[in-house]
Order: sequence, then structure tokens, then C-alpha cells
Amino acid sequence: MLVSPTAAATSIEQQTIRDLRSILPQIENLNDGYVLRWLRAKGGRFDETAESLRKHVTFRTAWHLDKIHQWTPPECLEKYCGYGLLGDTEGRPILMSLLGNVDVEGLLRSVASLDYIKFSLAAIEKGMKLCEQKALESGRPFEQMTLVFDLENITSAHFSCKQFASSFTTLVSLFQDHYPMVLRKILIIRAPEMARIAYASITAILQDPITRLVEMPSESDWKWSLAQIVNLEAWPMYWGGNLVENGDPKCPSRIKYGGGAVDESYFVDPKKAMADYDQLTTVYAGDKHLIQIKVKRPSRISWTYMTDEDDIGFEIHYDKTGACDKLTEMETVYPYIRLECTNVPITGHLDVTDLGNYVLEFDNYYSWFSAKQLRYNIEIEDL
Repeated sequence: MLVSPTAAATSIEQQTIRDLRSILPQIENLNDGYVLRWLRAKGGRFDETAESLRKHVTFRTAWHLDKIHQWTPPECLEKYCGYGLLGDTEGRPILMSLLGNVDVEGLLRSVASLDYIKFSLAAIEKGMKLCEQKALESGRPFEQMTLVFDLENITSAHFSCKQFASSFTTLVSLFQDHYPMVLRKILIIRAPEMARIAYASITAILQDPITRLVEMPSESDWKWSLAQIVNLEAWPMYWGGNLVENGDPKCPSRIKYGGGAVDESYFVDPKKAMADYDQLTTVYAGDKHLIQIKVKRPSRISWTYMTDEDDIGFEIHYDKTGACDKLTEMETVYPYIRLECTNVPITGHLDVTDLGNYVLEFDNYYSWFSAKQLRYNIEIEDL
């Protein structure tokens, strides 16, 4: 008999969660359902779950995800990225992403790839909050949501724009690494033939738990597929339901339609984006550029960087002893992220309270041939 992934925790799982809490004080703010989701995603393997949770909490801290609701996204993202949160027949969240409607080239000429990814994660975090609320009603330890990608109006730019491909791939990787068992289904609707071919080409980066969730009905059957999981009376008419708002079938209070070409007034001029930079260096193919900072009091480390071409990796390491000379032996406090930063600079910060040496790493080790011209500013200020 198949057991629901959201079934109540067994006595063994309950004890394992207590054991995890005994060695991971950093997960004290994660409820038992949250930890159980990770434990089940790792097949009950204690050490693997502990290591994954440790990395996950570091990621959440570095990306300020516990305060994501306080973040104000760039206006361009709010205006041109269509999405909405609805519900299925049992009241579980459905996150709608109108990916096909996005002018991806214009968008990534206007906002940092980091902000695009963060905007997407913010929507997922909203969905998870709704899952927590639903779990309180259902009595289950956790609930899952459905993700619907609407590819209407998708163009060749979605596949040819290198900046978007890089950013979307990074987003997918982050989701797979940090949101296990969050989804119960991924429904891709109104997908033209070129989208089906493109999906086949990216399955190599998708983990098996994700590919098993994907359903891509034909362009004639997508309404039927939605009808299997939603109440059509409470579902917008534009997406196959019967609901309208003041005559509008798109129900704008429920779904931000977005769409249209991004106005050029939002475009960032790469030549002027970092006119005032502190450092300019070349990070050669297969090489890294390291910046060491000695923190003597609680501080905020801030950075801005961009390259003249392509992406670059970034990570922050911490050495409490001040004597370690290998990055692999240091503690990671800002997890590795590889971002496109040719058009718009990447900006971020990390608040640190532990004193000692911090090493900022710009990584081009993965590149076999391309050197990267890197401009950056690093600032340190007391908290």
C-alpha cells in the first residue's frame, strides 16, 4: 500500500527529528513538519539529512529568506513577471507562473539575475507559508503545492537568451537543492513544440524526484488537466475556469498577468552601471580571485560586482582560527552561486557576528577558455 508523502510521522521519524535537533541548534526555528520533509526526501538517512539541513540553513541566512516578505522587489519584476497563488480542490496552494509571457531579454537588461531568482524564490516561500497554514487545518505534518507553468506567448528568446538560460538553470538548481518535497505536481500548459524539445534537453539537470512530477499535456488537453485538480467555479476563465472579475477573465486580483515588452526606461547601461568601482581584475580561465577580510567586531560585509562578459561564481568562507590556508577546510557562510552579471551588477550583503578571517571568492575555475574582467566594490561597516 502506498503511503502518502505527507502522512503523520512514525515513532522512528519522531525520534530521528529529536536527534537532529540535538546536533543542529540552527534548526530550532524550523518546525517538525519542515524537518520531516527533509528527512523523507533523504530516505531517512540521518547523516545526509543533517548535512543537507546544515547547508540549507546557511543558504536561508545568506539569502535572507526568513525576511523575504520584507523585501521590496524591483518595480520591473512586479510589473512584467506574471504569477499568482490559487488553490486546488482541497485548498492546497497552486503557484501559477506565466513564464511564456515574460520578455526575458528586456527583463535581464533591467534587473540583476540575482533579483530575478530571488523574486521567484519569494513566490515559492509565499506558497510554503500557505502550505503551513493548510497543514494546521488538515492535521498533516506538512502540505505540498502544485506549480503551473503557462507557456502561452513563449518565444525563441526564452531558449536563445544566454542570460535567461543561465539564470533559470541556477534557479532550478537552487530549488532542487533547497525545496525537496515541496511540490506534488508540476503542470506545464500551452507548451508549443519548441518548448517540448527544450524541456527534453534540460532533463539532464533535473533530478528524478522532479521529473516524476512533471506533466505536460497537449495544447488541446491542458484545460482538462487543470480541471482534474481545481474547482472550475473558483478558477479564472482565462485558464479554463468559470470565474471572472468585473468582466475580466484573467481575474487580476488573483493573478498578475504581467507581460509585454519591458520598457526601455528600465534598461541598465552596462557601461555606466559601475562607473565608480574600487577594483578591476582579470580572473583567468580555471582560476579564482580571493579577497581576505579580517573582522574584529560584528560587521556587515557588502559587495557589488559585474563582469564584462558571462557569469562568475561567488562564495564567502569563514576561518575562525586565522591559520587555515585551504578554502575547503573553512566554513561556508555564503554558499556558492554562479550568476550572470554582464548587464546588471550583482549587489548583496552578509551580516557577520563571528570574529575572524572571511575570504570572498570569485570563481572562474569552471571555465576552460574564457577569462573574466571583474569590477567590484567591497565595503565593511559596523553593525
